[in-house]
Amino acid sequence: MKNSIRITGGNLKGKKIPFDFKNSLRPTSSKLREVLFNWLQFEIKDHECLDLFAGTGALGIEALSRGAKKTVFIEYNKRNYLAVKHSILELSLKNKSMILFKDGLSWIKENDLSNFDLILLDPPFNQDYEKKVLELLHNNQNLKSSCKIYIEFSKFTDIEIPDSFTICKEKKLGDVKALLLKNDN
Repeated sequence: MKNSIRITGGNLKGKKIPFDFKNSLRPTSSKLREVLFNWLQFEIKDHECLDLFAGTGALGIEALSRGAKKTVFIEYNKRNYLAVKHSILELSLKNKSMILFKDGLSWIKENDLSNFDLILLDPPFNQDYEKKVLELLHNNQNLKSSCKIYIEFSKFTDIEIPDSFTICKEKKLGDVKALLLKNDN
C-alpha cells in the first residue's frame, strides 16, 4: 500500500514523497518537520546535510526544499534506498543529493563528517541506535564545531546526551521527542 508525505515548505512545498507503508517506516510527521525547519529557518540556506537513517528521505528532501546546498542520504534498507533514489530523481534533486546504500553507524565511523552543518537522525525506534550514534558523533574528531544535530526518538526512551553537545531546542509531539543539539567541541 503506497502512502505519501507532503513537503511542508520551501520551493518544493506541496510536492509528495511516496513511501511503502508495509515497510515498518515511521516517517517524521509534517508537524515535527515544520517545527524543525522553523528552528533552522534562518540558517538552513547553503547547509550541507547528512540524513543518516534516511527512511523516506523526508528530512533531507525538506532541507533541500528549504535552501540547503546538499544532502547526503544514507539508507540500509534496500526498498527504502530505492524509494529515496526515485524521489530524488522525481523531484529533480539529483545535482544536490548523494544517496548511499550503507549502514549508517558504519558509515559515520569510516567517513569525514567535517563538511556537514546539519546531521538529521531519525533512526528506527527502540533499537538503541540513538545512544550509539550520539556516542559515535561525540567521539568524532572532525565534526564541525558549528554542526547541529537533529535527533528524533520515542519519548519512552531515555537517552543520555554526551557532554560535547548542548540541547538548543526540544519538542514532544505525541509519542515522539525531538532535540536539536549543537556541537560544543
